Amino acid sequence: LRVLGLYLLLWFALQLMQVVALIWMVQVVQVPPGLATWLLLPFQVAALLGLQLWSVLSNRQGRIHTLRQGAGLWIAACLLSMLMPALPAEPGLLELLPLVALIVLVGVGAATAYLIPWSLLPDAIDADPGKPAGMYTAWMVFGQKLIIGLTMSVFGSLLSLTGYISAKGGNCSGALSFIEQPDSALLAIRLCMGLIPAILVLLGLVVMRGWPDRGAHLQKAAG
Repeated sequence: LRVLGLYLLLWFALQLMQVVALIWMVQVVQVPPGLATWLLLPFQVAALLGLQLWSVLSNRQGRIHTLRQGAGLWIAACLLSMLMPALPAEPGLLELLPLVALIVLVGVGAATAYLIPWSLLPDAIDADPGKPAGMYTAWMVFGQKLIIGLTMSVFGSLLSLTGYISAKGGNCSGALSFIEQPDSALLAIRLCMGLIPAILVLLGLVVMRGWPDRGAHLQKAAG
């Protein structure tokens, strides 16, 4: 159950950031709409590189230790995302570099959500031999689908409650068209991009507190 809880918390944080990312860039950071979609690519590339990084570190230092490192990086990136100021009207390369660096930082940290919970799944299965192994996988897949739908509903409701103004034609066109938003809506977007994911990741670390890393003793012996 602890591994499942970790997975759901990290996945919730990741999905929330992915849902809000485009709106955050256009409406809060004021990235030109034509450029905003391209700035999602550094996140994907950084997440792929992060998978390799955390895989190497988990083999050397243990998965729980690696989880703490990745989650710490992720939390720091979330908080920086919440504090990111708006860009000038026509941002140049120098103005965009901090934003790209932040997106890369988020991608590397968020890669732990893809890797660590699934790598801990065999330990959870061994710790509870009375249940079929497929039950854990089924719950993780079901939870994944549930979180995706829940994230969209929660974020949409929060935007409505805070007075978010969407362009005519639906939320997608609204995300790609800058509209002067009330302060309450901007604050809600910043919280969904920063503080709320950071709290979810932190709760994931709390859930796994005291979990034995079965590979740690092997790494100590090898050292």
